[in-house]
Amino acid sequence: MSTYSYWRSDQGNMQALSDELAAQAAMARSREASLSRRLRSLEGDLSSRVEVLTRLVNALIELGEVREELALFTPARRARDAARALTRAVVAGEGDVSHLRRSPDLADVPGYWLVPAALAVAELPAGRLDPEAAREALLRDRRRAATYLVAVCALVGQPDLAREWTPWVLDAPVLPAAGWGSADGAPEAAPERPGEAPDEVLVTTSERALWRAAAAGHLGNDGVAVVRAALAERVALLDDDAHARWRARLLEAAPALPGSGGDWGSPEAVAADGPGSRRRAAAPDALPLLRSWTAWSRAVVAGEVGLPTAAPRPLALGASSGSTGAPPAAPGTAATPSGAPAPGAALLRVVGSLVNEGAPVERGLLERAELLADRVGRAPEDDGPEWDASAGTLVDLLVDDARGADPGLAALAAPLLVDDLRVASHARAAELAATPAPSRALRLAGRTVTVTPTEDGAALATTARSELLARPVDGVSWGVVGGVGAIAVATLVLGIAVAPAWFAVTVVAGVVAAWQWFSGEQRARDQRAAARSSAERFDAELAEARTAVAAEAERARTQREAVATVVDDLDDALADLGAPTPA
Repeated sequence: MSTYSYWRSDQGNMQALSDELAAQAAMARSREASLSRRLRSLEGDLSSRVEVLTRLVNALIELGEVREELALFTPARRARDAARALTRAVVAGEGDVSHLRRSPDLADVPGYWLVPAALAVAELPAGRLDPEAAREALLRDRRRAATYLVAVCALVGQPDLAREWTPWVLDAPVLPAAGWGSADGAPEAAPERPGEAPDEVLVTTSERALWRAAAAGHLGNDGVAVVRAALAERVALLDDDAHARWRARLLEAAPALPGSGGDWGSPEAVAADGPGSRRRAAAPDALPLLRSWTAWSRAVVAGEVGLPTAAPRPLALGASSGSTGAPPAAPGTAATPSGAPAPGAALLRVVGSLVNEGAPVERGLLERAELLADRVGRAPEDDGPEWDASAGTLVDLLVDDARGADPGLAALAAPLLVDDLRVASHARAAELAATPAPSRALRLAGRTVTVTPTEDGAALATTARSELLARPVDGVSWGVVGGVGAIAVATLVLGIAVAPAWFAVTVVAGVVAAWQWFSGEQRARDQRAAARSSAERFDAELAEARTAVAAEAERARTQREAVATVVDDLDDALADLGAPTPA
């Protein structure tokens, strides 16, 4: 082997060794980066876990401090527990509750409305309500005490005993703020929303429960009148935007009552939304929708859709509405088909929320303790929404009741939506009447011919047809034919005078001239035939367009007349339905 070969071999070995060392270095750097990332991830996980544990420890410490503070209000807690036991016994109809009434824990707590309220209802099973204790509770907190008294009286079947306080539960938006909602007579601070006003009138859970109880007949005939008058006052508070949304929602779908006959409502709305759903993505047809509301209004006026017979009775709710393994629910406590709790169960939840809320001095601490207990991992108690939580806007609840399957709720809401339903129906009829007339646009020879119910486009069609047929055609090119013919004549003369060979040129020139003439004539005939075919096709389309426009115009006219008739019928039904609501 030569010296050069040895040098090449050593050089190759050194290069291979260098490449291997570079690869090992790159692998080491990659492992180092991976370990660094894993270390940083572990440090982040540890720091986040430490932070979570720190928050839990702080919450536990604060929860202990809150409970120590609550221990200072032991009399209020004992009074609340005793009032809860007394209320449960009264509502459940356990008979003699004198031992609960004389409980030493049921001692008066300064400024706490619950103790006198519970003492006021102690003799409700016997048909008596302590007026002095009730007045004392109302003086301490009118809204909470009135809600408690009205709800408990309805649960035991004695709504007349609290009739005078029923408006106080429902007129929150219009009552003055002074002396409202607190034990010391000062108004409670409303949640602040800087620069933002309430969008619409809201209805609280307690108000909705009383509303449903009245519709179910648990408040008697007078209770229905009181609730309807209070709702009419709420309707008067709605602004123009709320009324506009109300009218739009009313005509989104047909009501479920009085039935599903062929003339009532739009079947496509039910098919599109499915059972139990009444909101539609697209606007339904005006005619079946208005027929449905007309049938609904007539059914309410005729009493086919009406309030049940007012027969207040004890609801026999028992101690709890949410316990498992309980006996079958009594009338008024089973859930409604729509999924909402029955009026009796809803009233019981309202009473439970009021009782569990606590005295004014401990209310904030109780809320804080519940929040901290949830934060440290205690399973929250699902007692339903608070008594003063929002149950929805007035507009949505009224529309849902009117379109729902509960006759009592529909009949209760019916007089309240008369004006808006009338305006909405007239607006829908006016919108239909303002729909542009049907038309068709056709083009021929660069002109647009429009066909409408009042203009058949005959003049423009004649002009366009004449212009199309009068257009010049690309026929025989006489210059080419003449030039080639002249060449043929000249070569003929040359063939006679000079040499016969020119006859060949004469023949070729003659053939070319003849071909130019025949092809030009054929092209002209094809263009004239195409123009006549376009004109005939245009005439057929024009006749079809006139027929279609006339048919559409007739259908639109028939629909407008039918809608106008239905709107008149709806006005008559709403006039019978819209008797003045007593205020």
